[in-house]
Amino acid sequence: FSKYSRLMEMQALPEVEALLRIDMIEAIAQKIDQTAIFGTGSSNQPTGILNTTGIGSVALATNGAAPTIDSLINLKGEVAIDSLDADTAGFLINSKTEKTLSKLKDSQNNYLLDPYVSYLGEASLCGRRVVTSNNVPSNLTKGSGSNLSAIIYGDFSQLMIAMIANIEVLIDPYSDFASGKVGIRALASFDIGVRQAPAFAAIVDCVTA
Repeated sequence: FSKYSRLMEMQALPEVEALLRIDMIEAIAQKIDQTAIFGTGSSNQPTGILNTTGIGSVALATNGAAPTIDSLINLKGEVAIDSLDADTAGFLINSKTEKTLSKLKDSQNNYLLDPYVSYLGEASLCGRRVVTSNNVPSNLTKGSGSNLSAIIYGDFSQLMIAMIANIEVLIDPYSDFASGKVGIRALASFDIGVRQAPAFAAIVDCVTA
């Protein structure tokens, strides 16, 4: 929900209402992304991948540790052993983890997360795409470790996002009629579910640079 004044409406270019609609749709999209990744499953919030019972897990260390190529292979293997790996599967990481993984090199001093070659417009590791979203948490704790990041690997076609109704945007020019203010409200109803939990696996104790 937001409001704008009569003066702002007269002076804004492009139109302030159009800008607010764009901002609200972006906010809803970010919330869906965040919930799909880390939704708690309580207080009417859907359960995200990281809180879904039955997904695979790879632990790095008692207090967390920096991710290695071996840990990513193990993560991919957690899905593969359940015969749920797919050519379209991939890694989902945040920008902090991307920075850390981008520095990994093989014995020939070649970058493992190739900064020059992409897979369908995206980076790749272990022959699978790597996608970045800062909605992947970077504030996790384990033992004495803090500000740890998650890495998710999986077949994201197994993540169901159901829009129960179209995004509803309504304008209210009446509530603050005397002052000339206009309210704008956006509502969205959706649900999220993981169709097959073993299609996903996660590391939740990554130390990032």
